[in-house]
Amino acid sequence: MSTVALSHLSARVRVLYRRWSRDIRGVAAVEFAMIVPIMGVMFIGAVELSQVITVDRRVTQVASATADLVARAETQISQTEITDIMKAGSYIVGPYSVNPLTIVLRNVTSSPTDANTAKQSWTCTYKGMGGSLTCNCTNTSYSLPSGLVSTNDSVVISQTTYDYKPLVFDYFMKKGGGASSTGTYTLSETIYSKPRGQAAMLLQANGSPCASPTFP
Repeated sequence: MSTVALSHLSARVRVLYRRWSRDIRGVAAVEFAMIVPIMGVMFIGAVELSQVITVDRRVTQVASATADLVARAETQISQTEITDIMKAGSYIVGPYSVNPLTIVLRNVTSSPTDANTAKQSWTCTYKGMGGSLTCNCTNTSYSLPSGLVSTNDSVVISQTTYDYKPLVFDYFMKKGGGASSTGTYTLSETIYSKPRGQAAMLLQANGSPCASPTFP
Protein backbone atom coordinates (compact mmCIF):
# COMPACT_ATOMS: atom_id res chain seq x y z
CA MET A 1 0.00 0.00 0.00
CA SER A 2 1.34 3.40 -0.95
CA THR A 3 2.26 6.12 1.51
CA VAL A 4 -0.56 8.33 0.22
CA ALA A 5 -3.13 5.60 0.75
CA LEU A 6 -1.87 4.97 4.30
CA SER A 7 -2.06 8.69 5.02
CA HIS A 8 -5.66 8.87 3.81
CA LEU A 9 -6.58 5.77 5.84
CA SER A 10 -5.00 7.17 8.97
CA ALA A 11 -6.80 10.50 8.53
CA ARG A 12 -10.13 8.73 8.06
CA VAL A 13 -9.58 6.61 11.18
CA ARG A 14 -8.86 9.76 13.18
CA VAL A 15 -12.03 11.40 11.90
CA LEU A 16 -14.13 8.35 12.72
CA TYR A 17 -12.58 8.10 16.17
CA ARG A 18 -13.33 11.79 16.93
CA ARG A 19 -16.87 11.36 15.65
CA TRP A 20 -17.35 8.22 17.80
CA SER A 21 -15.89 9.87 20.92
CA ARG A 22 -18.32 12.80 20.60
CA ASP A 23 -21.35 10.61 19.88
CA ILE A 24 -23.62 10.49 22.97
CA ARG A 25 -26.42 8.52 21.38
CA GLY A 26 -27.35 5.50 23.53
CA VAL A 27 -25.66 6.80 26.69
CA ALA A 28 -28.98 6.91 28.55
CA ALA A 29 -29.74 3.33 27.53
CA VAL A 30 -26.34 2.16 28.78
CA GLU A 31 -26.76 3.99 32.08
CA PHE A 32 -30.25 2.58 32.46
CA ALA A 33 -28.98 -0.95 31.85
CA MET A 34 -26.34 -0.45 34.55
CA ILE A 35 -28.74 1.03 37.12
CA VAL A 36 -31.73 -1.30 36.67
CA PRO A 37 -30.16 -4.37 38.39
CA ILE A 38 -29.11 -2.24 41.38
CA MET A 39 -32.53 -0.59 41.66
CA GLY A 40 -34.23 -3.97 41.31
CA VAL A 41 -32.22 -5.45 44.18
CA MET A 42 -32.91 -2.38 46.34
CA PHE A 43 -36.65 -2.56 45.63
CA ILE A 44 -36.92 -6.28 46.36
CA GLY A 45 -34.78 -5.81 49.46
CA ALA A 46 -37.12 -3.08 50.73
CA VAL A 47 -40.13 -5.34 50.22
CA GLU A 48 -38.37 -8.24 51.98
CA LEU A 49 -37.34 -6.04 54.90
CA SER A 50 -40.80 -4.57 55.40
CA GLN A 51 -42.35 -8.03 55.33
CA VAL A 52 -39.94 -9.60 57.81
CA ILE A 53 -40.43 -6.65 60.19
CA THR A 54 -44.20 -7.12 59.97
CA VAL A 55 -43.98 -10.86 60.64
CA ASP A 56 -41.56 -10.29 63.54
CA ARG A 57 -43.98 -7.82 65.16
CA ARG A 58 -46.79 -10.33 64.82
CA VAL A 59 -44.69 -13.01 66.46
CA THR A 60 -44.27 -10.65 69.42
CA GLN A 61 -48.02 -9.99 69.48
CA VAL A 62 -48.77 -13.73 69.44
CA ALA A 63 -46.45 -14.34 72.41
CA SER A 64 -47.89 -11.40 74.34
CA ALA A 65 -51.54 -12.32 73.67
CA THR A 66 -51.23 -16.02 74.54
CA ALA A 67 -49.26 -15.37 77.73
CA ASP A 68 -51.76 -12.72 78.85
CA LEU A 69 -54.80 -14.92 78.18
CA VAL A 70 -53.38 -17.80 80.22
CA ALA A 71 -52.36 -15.40 83.01
CA ARG A 72 -56.00 -14.31 83.28
CA ALA A 73 -57.20 -17.87 83.99
CA GLU A 74 -58.25 -18.64 87.55
CA THR A 75 -57.09 -21.73 89.48
CA GLN A 76 -57.47 -24.22 86.61
CA ILE A 77 -57.34 -24.21 82.82
CA SER A 78 -58.37 -27.02 80.49
CA GLN A 79 -56.56 -28.22 77.39
CA THR A 80 -59.58 -27.13 75.35
CA GLU A 81 -59.13 -23.59 76.64
CA ILE A 82 -55.40 -23.77 75.87
CA THR A 83 -56.23 -24.90 72.33
CA ASP A 84 -58.61 -21.96 71.88
CA ILE A 85 -55.96 -19.55 73.18
CA MET A 86 -53.34 -20.99 70.82
CA LYS A 87 -55.68 -20.74 67.83
CA ALA A 88 -56.62 -17.18 68.75
CA GLY A 89 -52.92 -16.34 68.87
CA SER A 90 -52.30 -17.97 65.50
CA TYR A 91 -54.96 -15.77 63.87
CA ILE A 92 -52.74 -12.77 64.59
CA VAL A 93 -50.20 -14.09 62.09
CA GLY A 94 -52.65 -13.79 59.18
CA PRO A 95 -52.59 -13.24 56.28
CA TYR A 96 -49.18 -14.92 56.50
CA SER A 97 -49.08 -18.72 56.65
CA VAL A 98 -49.60 -20.21 60.11
CA ASN A 99 -47.70 -23.40 59.22
CA PRO A 100 -44.24 -22.16 60.36
CA LEU A 101 -45.65 -21.01 63.73
CA THR A 102 -44.85 -22.76 67.03
CA ILE A 103 -46.14 -21.62 70.43
CA VAL A 104 -44.92 -23.08 73.72
CA LEU A 105 -46.80 -22.12 76.90
CA ARG A 106 -45.57 -23.07 80.33
CA ASN A 107 -46.25 -22.28 83.96
CA VAL A 108 -43.22 -21.84 86.22
CA THR A 109 -43.27 -21.53 90.02
CA SER A 110 -40.45 -20.47 92.32
CA SER A 111 -39.44 -22.14 95.57
CA PRO A 112 -41.07 -20.93 98.82
CA THR A 113 -37.59 -20.32 100.23
CA ASP A 114 -35.44 -19.37 97.23
CA ALA A 115 -36.56 -17.14 94.33
CA ASN A 116 -33.63 -18.35 92.23
CA THR A 117 -34.92 -21.93 92.28
CA ALA A 118 -37.92 -22.57 90.04
CA LYS A 119 -39.76 -25.46 88.40
CA GLN A 120 -42.31 -25.70 85.63
CA SER A 121 -45.55 -27.45 86.51
CA TRP A 122 -46.92 -27.88 82.97
CA THR A 123 -46.13 -27.09 79.36
CA CYS A 124 -48.16 -27.06 76.13
CA THR A 125 -46.82 -26.91 72.58
CA TYR A 126 -48.88 -25.81 69.60
CA LYS A 127 -47.78 -26.45 66.01
CA GLY A 128 -49.33 -24.22 63.36
CA MET A 129 -48.99 -26.93 60.72
CA GLY A 130 -51.99 -29.13 61.47
CA GLY A 131 -52.98 -27.15 64.55
CA SER A 132 -51.78 -29.91 66.88
CA LEU A 133 -51.51 -29.37 70.65
CA THR A 134 -49.38 -31.41 73.04
CA CYS A 135 -49.58 -30.84 76.81
CA ASN A 136 -47.65 -32.43 79.66
CA CYS A 137 -47.52 -32.14 83.42
CA THR A 138 -43.95 -31.67 84.55
CA ASN A 139 -42.01 -31.13 87.74
CA THR A 140 -38.68 -30.10 86.26
CA SER A 141 -36.23 -27.33 87.02
CA TYR A 142 -36.49 -24.18 84.92
CA SER A 143 -34.10 -21.24 84.80
CA LEU A 144 -35.73 -17.80 85.03
CA PRO A 145 -34.12 -14.38 84.54
CA SER A 146 -32.75 -13.00 87.80
CA GLY A 147 -35.21 -10.85 89.72
CA LEU A 148 -38.25 -11.88 87.66
CA VAL A 149 -40.09 -13.60 90.52
CA SER A 150 -40.04 -13.56 94.31
CA THR A 151 -40.31 -16.60 96.57
CA ASN A 152 -43.39 -18.79 96.11
CA ASP A 153 -44.28 -16.87 92.97
CA SER A 154 -45.47 -17.97 89.51
CA VAL A 155 -45.12 -16.75 85.96
CA VAL A 156 -46.66 -17.76 82.64
CA ILE A 157 -44.17 -17.98 79.76
CA SER A 158 -45.02 -17.91 76.08
CA GLN A 159 -42.21 -18.78 73.67
CA THR A 160 -43.22 -18.15 70.06
CA THR A 161 -41.12 -18.98 67.00
CA TYR A 162 -41.78 -18.53 63.29
CA ASP A 163 -39.65 -20.05 60.53
CA TYR A 164 -39.69 -17.15 58.09
CA LYS A 165 -38.78 -17.80 54.48
CA PRO A 166 -37.95 -14.75 52.30
CA LEU A 167 -39.81 -14.18 49.06
CA VAL A 168 -36.67 -14.10 46.91
CA PHE A 169 -33.51 -14.15 49.00
CA ASP A 170 -33.89 -17.63 50.51
CA TYR A 171 -31.12 -18.90 48.20
CA PHE A 172 -28.62 -16.38 49.59
CA MET A 173 -29.71 -17.08 53.17
CA LYS A 174 -29.01 -20.79 52.61
CA LYS A 175 -25.50 -19.86 51.48
CA GLY A 176 -24.52 -18.16 54.73
CA GLY A 177 -27.11 -15.69 55.95
CA GLY A 178 -27.65 -17.33 59.32
CA ALA A 179 -30.55 -19.43 58.06
CA SER A 180 -31.24 -23.14 57.95
CA SER A 181 -30.54 -25.38 54.97
CA THR A 182 -34.08 -24.72 53.72
CA GLY A 183 -33.49 -20.98 53.53
CA THR A 184 -35.64 -20.09 56.54
CA TYR A 185 -34.74 -17.77 59.38
CA THR A 186 -36.27 -18.26 62.84
CA LEU A 187 -38.03 -15.25 64.33
CA SER A 188 -38.68 -15.69 68.05
CA GLU A 189 -40.11 -13.93 71.08
CA THR A 190 -40.45 -14.85 74.76
CA ILE A 191 -43.00 -13.11 76.97
CA TYR A 192 -43.30 -13.46 80.76
CA SER A 193 -46.68 -12.66 82.30
CA LYS A 194 -47.64 -12.73 86.00
CA PRO A 195 -50.94 -14.48 86.80
CA ARG A 196 -53.74 -12.09 87.79
CA GLY A 197 -54.47 -14.26 90.79
CA GLN A 198 -53.43 -17.78 91.69
CA ALA A 199 -51.46 -19.60 89.00
CA ALA A 200 -53.76 -21.71 86.84
CA MET A 201 -53.01 -25.42 86.90
CA LEU A 202 -53.54 -27.40 83.71
CA LEU A 203 -56.30 -29.99 83.69
CA GLN A 204 -55.21 -33.32 82.26
CA ALA A 205 -57.32 -35.41 79.88
CA ASN A 206 -58.80 -37.30 82.86
CA GLY A 207 -59.93 -34.04 84.47
CA SER A 208 -57.38 -33.95 87.28
CA PRO A 209 -55.09 -30.91 87.55
CA CYS A 210 -51.33 -31.14 87.23
CA ALA A 211 -49.62 -31.30 90.58
CA SER A 212 -47.87 -28.26 91.98
CA PRO A 213 -44.06 -28.39 91.74
CA THR A 214 -42.29 -29.90 94.72
CA PHE A 215 -39.11 -28.46 96.23
CA PRO A 216 -36.64 -30.12 98.59
